[in-house]
Amino acid sequence: MMVEDTRYHTLSLSHLQPGWLSSLLPSRVKDNVMEFSFINPRKNALVYLIKILSGSLILWYGLRALGFPEPYWAMISLIIVTEPDMTVAKANFRARLINTLSGCVIACLSLVVFGATFVSLLIALTVAVLVAMLWQNYPSNWRLGPATVVILMSAAFGGGGLHQELGLALLRVTEVIAGSTVALLQTVIYIGIVNRLQHQEHQQQEKT
Repeated sequence: MMVEDTRYHTLSLSHLQPGWLSSLLPSRVKDNVMEFSFINPRKNALVYLIKILSGSLILWYGLRALGFPEPYWAMISLIIVTEPDMTVAKANFRARLINTLSGCVIACLSLVVFGATFVSLLIALTVAVLVAMLWQNYPSNWRLGPATVVILMSAAFGGGGLHQELGLALLRVTEVIAGSTVALLQTVIYIGIVNRLQHQEHQQQEKT
């Protein structure tokens, strides 16, 4: 009686289950594959990237050429306001402008009355929150107002006297407004380019 030797039988691929290859991979490799499967670019991801990078270059070299040593807050404002949609960009610009002006007035008054101290910062912060909470039709992202107070007064802490403190605070205000303006202008240019390309495409379709 002969015993069949099954060691050399060939394996048909049709008998394999769909996930047979992943089952052969080490657990560490499978975990990495699972992680990459969750990567999904958001809508307008490339537009955001191009606008933020180009705007940061414009602000960094432009403001430094005008005498601003480190225009970081201009870049932060650019990132906050940047939007491909004009309506959203205008709303962000308006909110940023209102919060900046509100924070600037409160911070400067606090510097004049109380000086550049931590106590004056807390007082200005309290007033900024109350203004945002009590003012009718105040922008929904009201936290930018108190944040602006902290930004301006922290800059004033490095000053040597009221005149220099107010100068440093107003320097930050200029950076914030410059960053928001560049972001809004970028949106105007982007929408203009998109509309022009759509118009050209429509004309080509009519010709064909």
